[in-house]
Amino acid sequence: MRDYLRVVASDFDGTLTSTGKRPNGDVLTALTRVRAEGGLVILVTGRILSELRADYTDVDDHVDAIVAENGCVLSGSQGHRLLATPVDQDLIAASEARNINVRAGEVILAGRAADRAAVLEEIHRLELDCQLVFNRSEMMILPAGLTKGTGLYEALGDFGVSRHSTMGIGDAENDHSLLDVCEVGVAAGDAVTSLKSFADVVLKEPNGRGVSQLLSDIFQPDAGALHSQRWRLRLGKDSCLSFGDRGLNRSMHQ
Repeated sequence: MRDYLRVVASDFDGTLTSTGKRPNGDVLTALTRVRAEGGLVILVTGRILSELRADYTDVDDHVDAIVAENGCVLSGSQGHRLLATPVDQDLIAASEARNINVRAGEVILAGRAADRAAVLEEIHRLELDCQLVFNRSEMMILPAGLTKGTGLYEALGDFGVSRHSTMGIGDAENDHSLLDVCEVGVAAGDAVTSLKSFADVVLKEPNGRGVSQLLSDIFQPDAGALHSQRWRLRLGKDSCLSFGDRGLNRSMHQ
C-alpha cells in the first residue's frame, strides 16, 4: 500500500457487497492483497455480528477486525468486547407490544426505518438515553454517542495505528462518522447523495466493483496521492491579501 495508508476500513452492505452475502472473488482478492502488502482491513458495519457471520461464514479469514453494530461491538485478532452498555431490554417488549419487530444484538436493536416514530415514542416513554441511526431502509437503536467512527477509533487504538493512516469506504447515512475519522474518505458509486458530497473520493462503480478497482489502483507505481479536503487549512483570502498589499503600498509612498 501507499506509505501513508496502512488501513482500509470498509462498510459491508452496499460497499463490499450488494447482496448482503459473501463478497465476490474480485473484492476478496483485493482485500487479501492489502493484507499481503502489510496493510490492515477492518470491517465497519451496522450488522449484528451473529447475523453477519451467518451470511458471510468466513468473514474472519478476510479481515483483521470487525467493528459491528454501528460501533458498539469490536471483534478480531485483539479479542472481543462490547464498547457500550446494551440497550435496555424493556424497549424490546415495548416495541413488540406495538407490533414492531426488532432484533437484539449484543448491544443494539435493529429494525425498519419505517417504524421510527413509534420507537421514538417508546424511548421517550421509557426515558432511555438512546439514538436512532439509519442505513437506507434499516434502523438501529443504540446508546447515545456511539457511531461507526467511535468504534473504528477504538479498533485503530488496539492496533496502534493512526486515523491519519486510514482510508474509510462507505455508502449510507451511517457512514459519515466512519469517513470523518479517516484521513481519506471514499463513497461508493451508488452512495447516498449526502455521503458523496462529504467524501474525498467518489467511486465510478457501485459496491464491490468500485472498491476492488480502488484497491487495485492503490498498488499501481504511478498512482497519485489521495488527499482529503477536510484536513486542509485556509490561511487567507485574496481580498485580505489585496488589502494588505494596498496598505503596504500606501506606507511605502508616505
